[in-house]
Amino acid sequence: MLLKFSKSDILNSALVYPETGALGYTILTRSHFIRDSDKDSDTESEDENGETRRTTIYNKLGEVIAEIGWKGKQPIEIVISKEKIIGAKGMFGCSSAILSRNVLGIPTRFDTEYFWMAASDALTLLDYDSNQTKGSFHTNSMRVGERFIAAPIPSLGHDYLEFETHPLASTEELLVSFILMEVLRRSRFNLHIDSSDRSKLWRSTPLANWGRRLRRRSI
Repeated sequence: MLLKFSKSDILNSALVYPETGALGYTILTRSHFIRDSDKDSDTESEDENGETRRTTIYNKLGEVIAEIGWKGKQPIEIVISKEKIIGAKGMFGCSSAILSRNVLGIPTRFDTEYFWMAASDALTLLDYDSNQTKGSFHTNSMRVGERFIAAPIPSLGHDYLEFETHPLASTEELLVSFILMEVLRRSRFNLHIDSSDRSKLWRSTPLANWGRRLRRRSI
């Protein structure tokens, strides 16, 4: 499945099918109180003082399919269809995480071999057993045929979410887990660091290959 964000703010954007332009989903995030200023609710401009907000995901018919309650950047309540989950831990697996200086890997709850792999410049869904990428978040990218290339200047491209379906996970679960991981990625890594600070090994090694290189540790 391939979805394109209509805005750079992943918490307030329509998701459309790029082949047809048809609406797939809508993500809206609102505060539980009126702001004193007109700040955007982008993940990069969140208030750090524990502000309470709610992200709602709608299908193309305008029906609510999932919700995330936030306190600051911390998810405190998640609802997927009729399932209610307290905190982010219930959305992910209980097996070991993958930790390193440059990569954070968090297992999914629906497949013990599926890991969300987060780095300062990438977020992918990795099948650890086969070492195959099952999902990718393409930021500020341009689509050329079946490939994605980085846009030459900021804001020229679009953000795309690409993933393969899984028999044990609904689309809404994949969308919710993606949002949680992308917010975590932006919080954990300094996205504004100079790219020249990255090691040559990191720049030349595909993210999927790190799944074999890293040592697993408990969360």
